[in-house]
Amino acid sequence: MSFRFDITKATEAACDLIRREGGVMNIMKLIKLVYALDRLSIQRRGIPVVGGTYFSLPNGPITSELLDLINSGSLWGEECRWEEFISDRQNHEIGLRTAQIGTEHLAPSELKLISEIYAELGDKDQWQLRDWSHERCEEWSPMARGRERISLSKMARAVGLNDEQIQQIEQDAEELNFVEAALHA
Repeated sequence: MSFRFDITKATEAACDLIRREGGVMNIMKLIKLVYALDRLSIQRRGIPVVGGTYFSLPNGPITSELLDLINSGSLWGEECRWEEFISDRQNHEIGLRTAQIGTEHLAPSELKLISEIYAELGDKDQWQLRDWSHERCEEWSPMARGRERISLSKMARAVGLNDEQIQQIEQDAEELNFVEAALHA
């Protein structure tokens, strides 16, 4: 079980991180920062900011839907403002199309987490973040190629949550996904 990917929050979080970087960011760096953001959010709040399906890849853990969004600008025909705010990938980078970015869908606690993640990791390049994730993310599985799913419970355990907390997170994910599915049916 995982929390549903929130395309709106993913867009706003990406815009905020890219803005902090000066308007342009390496794609792998963005992916690592958003993964670190969700990881910290699960540790502190028991719920991710962006959500989605997490995978171990050779260069570290990722949020699969975010990578898909970066590569295509949309997901499964879902309404999305990504391309309105973020440029197409070019030379392994993406940038802001406009200085007018919104964060109205991000809670103050989520904006604080973004600030915290960028303050801690924003000075690292994509390779330093890859190494950081290899060293610090116990849920990541080393591999030469391919991918392996990272379960929500594995991530939660790696950030120090106990069995009772993990069970509650999984139950919350199931309930929120049910509500989201009902609202979008």
